[in-house]
Amino acid sequence: MEETRYTIHRISLVKVASYLVYRHGEAFLVDSGNSGSEAKILETLSKLGLQPGMLKLLILTHTHFDHAGSAGKLKELTGCRIMVHRSEESRLREGLTTIPGGTRWKAKLLVGLGRIIIRRLMKYPGVEPDLLAGDSFDLQEVGFPGKVIHTPGHTYGSMVVLMDGGELIAGDTLFGLQGKEHFPPFAEDIQALIESWKHIRSLPVKIMYPGHGRPITSESFLAEFDHAMKKYR
Repeated sequence: MEETRYTIHRISLVKVASYLVYRHGEAFLVDSGNSGSEAKILETLSKLGLQPGMLKLLILTHTHFDHAGSAGKLKELTGCRIMVHRSEESRLREGLTTIPGGTRWKAKLLVGLGRIIIRRLMKYPGVEPDLLAGDSFDLQEVGFPGKVIHTPGHTYGSMVVLMDGGELIAGDTLFGLQGKEHFPPFAEDIQALIESWKHIRSLPVKIMYPGHGRPITSESFLAEFDHAMKKYR
């Protein structure tokens, strides 16, 4: 049996999840959760036998407050580098959450209310990124078998992480909420999101880990794919 090269651990935070990819003595994290999530993340590292300094990299799938809110604190406490897509560099620096448009009527209603009422609640401590990704980034450069892929749509700079074992850490490019569509309810660019879904369909994915909800099998994604392409194109 081939030796496992890494383990993926889901960290349940407040209404969102981050994912720790680790092996003996080193790790990287995908998304940091809301502001204040750093304590839970550091506690998880400790339980898995990892010291804070072993967290080498924090990859942000996008810069919304519930995915990037604790990035600055984690960088301060662990010394990790932060990666973001180059199109969202200024958003991370400013701690700015843009509110995407809704893809469905309920989401459109929430967007209208959000832009009026809760914009200020979505602010978080900004931080300087260390690595700016383009269309892709080979994680072999940091010692792990996988890559970061630009999948715009939910936001202009949304990214996913595809590990060599077929695990896709999807951020908000896919949703896994019970009884809901996998297609995101919010998108800055629906047409770009459709193209990103087409790209994901072509990848050697076995299981998908979204920022919100349960894991998604490739079969579940494919079962929705054609319907989503017709509905949102």
